[in-house]
Amino acid sequence: MQKQLAFFLLLPVFAAITFSACKKEDKTEQELITTIELHFTGQNNFNQKFYWKDLDGDGGAAPSIDTIVLAPNAVLNCFAHVYDESKNPKVDITEEIEAESAEHLFIYDPTTNVVAITSNSVDSNGNAFRISTEWTTTAAGTGSVRVRLMHESDKSAADPGATGETDFDVTFPVVVR
Repeated sequence: MQKQLAFFLLLPVFAAITFSACKKEDKTEQELITTIELHFTGQNNFNQKFYWKDLDGDGGAAPSIDTIVLAPNAVLNCFAHVYDESKNPKVDITEEIEAESAEHLFIYDPTTNVVAITSNSVDSNGNAFRISTEWTTTAAGTGSVRVRLMHESDKSAADPGATGETDFDVTFPVVVR
């Protein structure tokens, strides 16, 4: 009788443990970003892709980074694609970022005056998004462009890159020749 009583008294405890262990998985986990692709198109049928890849994630081997090579006095469209290539087949994260455009902001910081970058895209609220940009080159020269994807940044802030969380922060070398 005491064993049965103990069983019935402990039954709610076991049920609580079992049901709490069956909670739905948290869908807010961050994707692994292993690859950034900048796809340029424009005048004279220019169609070129440049990549930043870190297939083993943080730590381990250094990322591979293409040098962006552009012609002088050119106007090119650039579209950023984001992938997780740790999975087979690779996962295109770009669509998810576009669907959540109000929560994301691409930021491009050139360290050279041989390229000027302007936005071609806005988010679902009409604010800056910059997944699509226009790159205008001037004379020949070298430098770099820092590309960041910010999550939940204050897009109206003087420096939106100083707000929110950074999903990725990569720097591409740039040559205009």
